[in-house]
Amino acid sequence: MPLRFSFTVIWFCLVARAAAAVPPNPTPPGLEIAFHRTVQPFLETYCVSCHGKETTRADLDLSLYTNVARVTAGFTHWELVLERLEAGDIPSEKAKHFPSDPLRAEVVTWIRAFCLAEATKNAGDPGPVLARRLSNAEYDYTIRDLTGVDIRPTKEFPVDPANQAGFDNSGESLAMSPAL
Repeated sequence: MPLRFSFTVIWFCLVARAAAAVPPNPTPPGLEIAFHRTVQPFLETYCVSCHGKETTRADLDLSLYTNVARVTAGFTHWELVLERLEAGDIPSEKAKHFPSDPLRAEVVTWIRAFCLAEATKNAGDPGPVLARRLSNAEYDYTIRDLTGVDIRPTKEFPVDPANQAGFDNSGESLAMSPAL
């Protein structure tokens, strides 16, 4: 009986180790194939003349995106490309060639599928979580709760800066300044 249990444990350990050794697939293979078959030729034909190495309108160089890994690295640019393609703003009216509606729809579908795959791959990951200090108000409340006296020690502290969204208790805005 103990020998059989040992073999079972060893077998599960080997299976777990083999599963851990296989890296997760970063992108579905269909996305890579569709990128090379449809999206990359679309970019070369309709986009790179205005958004390439020689001419970089809107600070966007689409010639850099030669595979899905590079598209993943420039994810924010592709959200903008999707928005502009759906609105029909690109290519501009000055362009020499215009894509057919079915081809444009195929590229839009690919970008949406790519965005969905990225969202699924990163689901549950909040990204980097910054360490933060207590805001002035939080510090005042803590001292009051600990001592029972509302002495407001932060009235002499520098004012807490707000982040872009207007919050004053986020890690981005609550750094330790030399004055503090």
